[in-house]
Amino acid sequence: MTDKHTELFDLQIIMMQGDLNIRAVAAGNPDMTARAYFDMLTEMRLNAPEFIEDLDMLLSRESDRYTFKRLTDMITLLTNLGYDKDMINFDSLLDAYDRGHSRLTARYAKKILEDFDILLSRVSEASLTALPESIRLDPETVTLKEWISVSRKEETSDKPVIFAIDDSPVILRSVSSLLSSDYKVYMLANSTMLEKTLSQIKPDLFLLDYRMPDINGFELVPIIRRYSTHKDTPIIFLTSEGTVDNLSVAIKLGACDFIVKPFQPNILREKIARHINKKSA
Repeated sequence: MTDKHTELFDLQIIMMQGDLNIRAVAAGNPDMTARAYFDMLTEMRLNAPEFIEDLDMLLSRESDRYTFKRLTDMITLLTNLGYDKDMINFDSLLDAYDRGHSRLTARYAKKILEDFDILLSRVSEASLTALPESIRLDPETVTLKEWISVSRKEETSDKPVIFAIDDSPVILRSVSSLLSSDYKVYMLANSTMLEKTLSQIKPDLFLLDYRMPDINGFELVPIIRRYSTHKDTPIIFLTSEGTVDNLSVAIKLGACDFIVKPFQPNILREKIARHINKKSA
């Protein structure tokens, strides 16, 4: 049904994370095909390096009108994809730029860059090489709304699910890159979205950053344990403060282990495998 050049995406991964409001796009564009939406995702990925470079130029205050035109084109594309997370920051950036406030422009550019980095990682994670057997539709002709409806019934992956929460895009990218071959990795940069996300997915293990700006990892443990399905789910802390006191507090709260950052890839894999195997034993 699709040729080898057609890029496909697991939209459920993106929707679960709440990065793109794909259902709203489908509702507002009832004739849009799944292929048309996939094309926009592909265009976003292809233009991402230039977009990141342009934001970096704003950060260094070396931008020009051509740079700004490319930025506005990407903002339009992201809007069409249903990305509304940073629209206030985008509007503020445009306004600051027009008024010549370079320092304020750089501040908004930094925030947008951090959020876009995470979005790009998740869209890349959702990229498929082939359609699952359970989906027998042609994205060229099926509407986006129909595609969402059918893909929701897709057979679930037999990979264990890891839920990583960290405010650092670099850490989230590293975790996803190191683990995605053996696990299905969901990433969250803002811990305030935890409860909403847990209503949609059931991880086999949590990786929690200890120190985050909105709420620390220790405070997330009681929230996770409130769910009957996660009373015994392994929780591993990622922390740059690997002291005995921190470990003691983590264990008392119900965590099973911690890993000191910057972590060694083999240690990360070994500890995750050990605790997931214990859970399934």
